[in-house]
Amino acid sequence: MAHLSLRDLSVTYKTSRGPLPALGPISLEVEDGEFVAILGPSGCGKSTLLKILSGLLKPSGGQSLIGDSVIDKPRPDVGIVFQQPTLLPWKSVRENVLVPVRVLSLYSEAYRAKADALLEMVGLSSFANHYPHELSGGMQQRVAIARGLIHEPNLLLMDEPFAALDALTREQMTLELQSIWDRTRKSVIFITHSIPEATFLADRIVVLSPRPGRIVHTEKVDLPRPRGLDTMTSPSFVATCDRLRRFFAKAEGATL
Repeated sequence: MAHLSLRDLSVTYKTSRGPLPALGPISLEVEDGEFVAILGPSGCGKSTLLKILSGLLKPSGGQSLIGDSVIDKPRPDVGIVFQQPTLLPWKSVRENVLVPVRVLSLYSEAYRAKADALLEMVGLSSFANHYPHELSGGMQQRVAIARGLIHEPNLLLMDEPFAALDALTREQMTLELQSIWDRTRKSVIFITHSIPEATFLADRIVVLSPRPGRIVHTEKVDLPRPRGLDTMTSPSFVATCDRLRRFFAKAEGATL
């Protein structure tokens, strides 16, 4: 059984000018432990899709399921990492990581140890008692990733988590995320505009059309893991990125 199933999922917003189709219908199966990147033009419904999968938005049609359980509200087995770290400035790094378990009324001393273990995993154990303003942008995003994992979700949703970072920090965070995923093996849905980023991280890339977003292409990424900086210059990596770029150029010419 697929870990995550999207079945004819669609969203239509009601506006003052009438119905506005935003997404789908789309159908997709994501296996347990699979890393799936979602690519598509701005406004194609990528963030709308993540809102549905996080239980923050109900679809207009179809359904999404984890196992055989319908996603119809926020769930403790789903973690979220946003584009901005959105850390609470008055809380320490450790306390920011612990926010989800406190919100979910799961907190115990065992989670404090879990938070410290996650901070060690993302290389921030010495900053546990610091505050967000004392961290760089990349460090803050590492805190956000640890926060997304603290309640041990089966599914991790990531909405362009590195988009606001400079190029060098973004590259480093991409390497670190691969390492974190390799150790946790969570199912991941990763939204990005970056073809190289998607190719480096994903097992499979799903391409959405312009609004309303529909799946128009799926690319299996056959690159050995673990992947390093040398992967980005390998013939297979370059060929995959070029193939996706040509697909987008062709799609734009055909006005999908």
